[in-house]
Amino acid sequence: MKKALSLLAVIMILSLILTACTPTPNSPQANEPNSEAAPVEEPVANEPVSEEVQTIRVMTFFAYDNPEVEKEVVAQFEAAHPNIKVELELVPFVDIFTKYKTLSAGGSAPDVISMNFENLRQFATLGALEPLGDYIAKDSYDMSTYYENTNEMHNVDGTQFGLPATFSNWVLYYNKTMFDEKGIEYPSASWDWAKMVEEGQKFVSDDDGDGIVDTYGYGLAWWPMYLFMYDTNVLTPDNASCALTSPGALQAIENYVKAQNEDGITANKEAQTAMGDWDRFVAGKLAMFPSGPWALKPFNDSITTFEWDVTHHPIGTQQGTFLYSNSYAISSGSKNKDAAWEFLKFATGPEGSLIRQKGNFEISAVKEIAEGEFIKSLEGQYPAHPEVFMEATSYGQKLPDHARLSEILDTIQAELDLAVLGDKSVEQAMTDACVAVDSLLSE
Repeated sequence: MKKALSLLAVIMILSLILTACTPTPNSPQANEPNSEAAPVEEPVANEPVSEEVQTIRVMTFFAYDNPEVEKEVVAQFEAAHPNIKVELELVPFVDIFTKYKTLSAGGSAPDVISMNFENLRQFATLGALEPLGDYIAKDSYDMSTYYENTNEMHNVDGTQFGLPATFSNWVLYYNKTMFDEKGIEYPSASWDWAKMVEEGQKFVSDDDGDGIVDTYGYGLAWWPMYLFMYDTNVLTPDNASCALTSPGALQAIENYVKAQNEDGITANKEAQTAMGDWDRFVAGKLAMFPSGPWALKPFNDSITTFEWDVTHHPIGTQQGTFLYSNSYAISSGSKNKDAAWEFLKFATGPEGSLIRQKGNFEISAVKEIAEGEFIKSLEGQYPAHPEVFMEATSYGQKLPDHARLSEILDTIQAELDLAVLGDKSVEQAMTDACVAVDSLLSE
């Protein structure tokens, strides 16, 4: 023990002596000329200083079924930003928001999270997401890169919380062969609802004479879409009250109900149980079918007996359709927000969007990619007019941003079902629905 202590003392003394004998840059000794001393290397001007590598965590549902897509986005981002490493976690859409809420509450949220527009408002209101305004201003980041309506879907009360990565909307798919066989003009943006009903009725037929209709003219979209066609929504613009008793809303719901009953152009609930509209269109038993870009690949893969195309959905008093969008956002608790911002710009900008578009995940929110690569990816396939998807973004709308929207829609659906069954008039059903909705809103 004594020998060890003695050795330690010697080492400490030698260290002090060596330190004392080494001139510091500002000491008189350091500035004295000494011909016998080894030359001191001067620092090289503008020598690059290596930046500390930061690691960010990215949690996403994008292209979950094709994981190589987002992995390639990350790989190319890291190549362009060698000082930033990404830990990527792919989570199914049905699980990601519950998981994110749990992680946020526990203070361990990822730096970057993928959002759909419905959940973005919820998490922004809870303070879980970082406002992007300062980052956008600092970099003079050009938000016109994206479709304007997709930007707005990730903006909450004037504050941008996400950069849009993808979008999807509803357009009208139609069976060209069926129209040709009937000698009927193809549907177009000039058609209104009455024209669509008139022409759609010509396709309704009992093909095998068993007394059951086999072929229909039109498949219904989700009912709120028809409100957009009459310049209204589920709630008033300020979200203060139910809007379903307005003249436009009543007309929209009347059309929806009559299509299944009096007009008979679409399959009712019983017929839908036997065969859904998706399968009916694929089977060549449905002339017109509203759907989104998610139908493109399966329809190209499975439809072999007829030609088809897409066009704008017929109007009510105006054009209207659903517009959905997904984005990347930054967690407010991130300790690497600047690095996360760099990832957002890359992953949602032209570089990342091109990778995602080539991977056939929805449609890029970047105009140049959507109008170039998306169209290019469909060359030699159906539809002949994919540009309709881009054109429809100009009038696409979303449902109200409200924390209790799911409850509100369920309440309305119960009354709407009674109207479809004929147990209530449309006006009575929507009046009763609004009483219940307004009660929810007042709580």
